[in-house]
Amino acid sequence: MQINHHVGRLVRDVNFTVRGENETKVAYFKLAINDLKDGKATYIDYVAFDKTAELIRDYVTDVGQVVEVNFVMRNHNYNDKNTGQKIYAMQNQVTQFRIYKSNHPSKNSAVQTQVADSKNSEVTDKDLPPYPDFSSNAFEYVEG
Repeated sequence: MQINHHVGRLVRDVNFTVRGENETKVAYFKLAINDLKDGKATYIDYVAFDKTAELIRDYVTDVGQVVEVNFVMRNHNYNDKNTGQKIYAMQNQVTQFRIYKSNHPSKNSAVQTQVADSKNSEVTDKDLPPYPDFSSNAFEYVEG
């Protein structure tokens, strides 16, 4: 099995829903992954199910928060409700995640508020808070 690994910043609030007769819990979220080659961010969507989805809903709560995810790429297909056509897509399904919470109050709260307020518009690299200083004791390690 292929396991993928990304570390990025939460772009917008997690979208948590319960679906189907089995009441499957689903969390959708997007991370901004820093591209070290040109300094721009790549925005990647992820999905989590059941207990992982609940944990993400409860702990991945702050726009700009650093999140580390392990995920598998899964085929996802469904029938379009309007056309009846079968749609094929890939999903990044989170199997494990870790969050990094700052022990210090954010120096960039205005930037984080700006990102949180711009949910309806496209977020650009300039809108995201800067990457944190990972020096010793700057972050508390939390695993989910």
